[in-house]
Amino acid sequence: MSNQDSSQTISFGSRESQASVDETDQFCPKFGADGLIPAIALDGETREPLMLAWMNEESLRQTLLLGEAVYYSRSRQEIWHKGATSGHTQRILEIRTDCDQDAIILLVDQQGAGACHTGRRSCFYRIVKPGDPAALRFVGERTFDPDQVYGDK
Repeated sequence: MSNQDSSQTISFGSRESQASVDETDQFCPKFGADGLIPAIALDGETREPLMLAWMNEESLRQTLLLGEAVYYSRSRQEIWHKGATSGHTQRILEIRTDCDQDAIILLVDQQGAGACHTGRRSCFYRIVKPGDPAALRFVGERTFDPDQVYGDK
């Protein structure tokens, strides 16, 4: 999909004042100085946290058009359609934004074995206990072999 396709189809509301953003019925996301907005993907049924990623305007527009999660990879500096390589796509059920519209939550139907590149269902597979922050406890087992899915990188 080209930039022109989605920018002509999807437009965001203006951010004239904080009050207008807080009470508007228009989606007017606030992208940071780097042009990105954090996007947390949650399982739409269980509300399990699956991953945190970033979106720029184009990836958010593509997400809205496709109905599947499209992110911006900060490490690769490119648009990234979640699951394009693995087949583990995220079908969008609902998008929520916070009061000042500078963060979004994607409620998704996770397709395939998992959301995490490490082979787990969730990227949040470790727990830090208050009072013992140095000890991580693993809670997520691998649900797929990342070497088979992504190849040897």
